[in-house]
Amino acid sequence: MSTPHGQLELSVGASTGAKIGVALFAIPFIGVPLFMISRVVRVDELFSERLSLGFSFLSALVPLAVMVVFLVNALGTFRFRAVLTGSVLEVRQTFTTHRADLARAAVWLDSSPEYSGAGQGRRPTGRRIPHLYAQEPGGARIRIRLRRAGEFLPPHELVALADAVESDRRTGPEAERASQAADLLRRLGIDPITRIL
Repeated sequence: MSTPHGQLELSVGASTGAKIGVALFAIPFIGVPLFMISRVVRVDELFSERLSLGFSFLSALVPLAVMVVFLVNALGTFRFRAVLTGSVLEVRQTFTTHRADLARAAVWLDSSPEYSGAGQGRRPTGRRIPHLYAQEPGGARIRIRLRRAGEFLPPHELVALADAVESDRRTGPEAERASQAADLLRRLGIDPITRIL
């Protein structure tokens, strides 16, 4: 049985560079739709021609939809974070925050294929991206990627997750799966050969 660590912010969110890039993209993706809306929906014309009101409204919907989609994605970039406090993992997403006590929750690892490129040139790399899942009875399922931008989470974070999973005794079928997840997390954090795969 391991002792869980204090509060630890995991390296799963967007990097500082990604946040700066999103902020720079916000200027045209918010400014241009607002400008287009102001050109289409002119206040002085709204009351003079009733027929143009419907057309103006519909013409404003497209830039407004682009702006809203961008804002939701940008907000997700800035808000996403995962914090491990003791054995409790808290994952904050765009509009929700979910918590799971890794010492008591069902914990397992799974993976998804990694791809490179975009559009027609998108191809599988042959590597897999591991994910940690946790779900308490009646609670939401939490998922965090253990690999981002071509590298795993730092070793001390993976070991802290393993310690949190093993910080309480389990019984039943979940005990074996949680033990396997903790062992793999610890191996990913300590063994450089495992980190290459």
